[in-house]
Amino acid sequence: MSLESFFNPKSIVIVGASGSSGKFGNQVLKNIIELGYGGKVFLVHPTRNRILGFPAFKSIIDVPEVPETAIVILSSDLVVDAVEELARKGVRNIILQSSGFSEYGSEGKEREDMLVRIAKENNLRIIGPNTIGLINYGERFATALTPVRSFKAGKVSFIGQSGGLSGGLGWWQPNDLKFNKIVHLGNTCDVSDAELLRFFAQDSSTEVIAAYFRRVTSEIVDAVREVSKRKPVVMHCPEERREELVKAGAICASLYSEIFELAKIFVYSPKPRGNRVAIIGPSSGAIDLALRSLEKNGLKLADLNPNTVKTLKAKVLNERVKTLNPVDYWPPNHLDGVEVGNKHKAAVEALLTDDNVDIIILVLELMKEIEFDVKRAFQKSAEKRLKPIVAACIQIENESYERVVSGLYELNIPVFTEVERAVKATGTLVRYHTRLQKSL
Repeated sequence: MSLESFFNPKSIVIVGASGSSGKFGNQVLKNIIELGYGGKVFLVHPTRNRILGFPAFKSIIDVPEVPETAIVILSSDLVVDAVEELARKGVRNIILQSSGFSEYGSEGKEREDMLVRIAKENNLRIIGPNTIGLINYGERFATALTPVRSFKAGKVSFIGQSGGLSGGLGWWQPNDLKFNKIVHLGNTCDVSDAELLRFFAQDSSTEVIAAYFRRVTSEIVDAVREVSKRKPVVMHCPEERREELVKAGAICASLYSEIFELAKIFVYSPKPRGNRVAIIGPSSGAIDLALRSLEKNGLKLADLNPNTVKTLKAKVLNERVKTLNPVDYWPPNHLDGVEVGNKHKAAVEALLTDDNVDIIILVLELMKEIEFDVKRAFQKSAEKRLKPIVAACIQIENESYERVVSGLYELNIPVFTEVERAVKATGTLVRYHTRLQKSL
């Protein structure tokens, strides 16, 4: 069975809805209102007729039609009976957001085993129990127990084996990364992480899969091996299974925050043709940081063609500069943002048409005197999407930083706060597409 009904149901019933602010059953309703979910919503509550504008019924059987998906937010001792009643009603997709099952010991495990039995006997699909829920920004639907802001949908879908980390992505967008779907599966009594990986591989609105697995099973490794041939799978890799996951095609992050840094470059960058890099920057020190990182990340400096060299000498380089790549434009004639912006614009446009260059790395180190309008400088080049343009924004004066970074992201140019991080992410992008090409 497809998991589509969990993420985009035409109708839902919430068993355990609440009219009391601060209750989990109330927060789910608030999220549905905030996101603007367009399907039918039915509630089950023992005494209320309406909650936050939605109709409420005393029992599941009283609901006037069969909802496509049920969300259960009850104390654990009531869940088994509720699932049996949902099965009798004809509901086939259930999200169990209650805790108190196998994560709590033998008594909870017995209840969870009963849920598995009921699911098999009635052809049900269950997410959970003990899940914080899921979010689908594309279809404006969320079951999360914690607040979900009305963010625009992106292209990254996240699987987390942590309710806290998964739920946090409902109000936090790391590195200006926008998400499409976010899921915490809880105890995975039925729907598994491996199954979800395969679902995202087929999901047309997901371009990059990000994951944080506390426990990496053989089933997950097998799914990564299959899915990574279709889409990048960026995940935190435990050291003991890192080599196995890399061989399977996973893009391994060493730190949790690095998951989103690496995912970002796949979202914002076109496919690179190769590993030849051109670097633009104002500082020999910052440029040297990039150069030191190239080889270990599988990258190399491009040999520029004569036409590019001619343009750079005429419009960008100081006459005393001897090297052509990296393109070190310092010093400019004046500490003037217009001049510095024009030099960057001319350099990027020349490198973009150079067949010897596969990737452009911008090292932007700016004080307010030489801050320039990055949208004006790079818009024409960025819109062509001919090759990846990657920015490292270092030592930019605080009042300028937000303007510069915001402008770059509007142009779909990924931004990194350290040169080495920009180079590492670029190398990851190249390795993935090289591996993919070889497998094809």
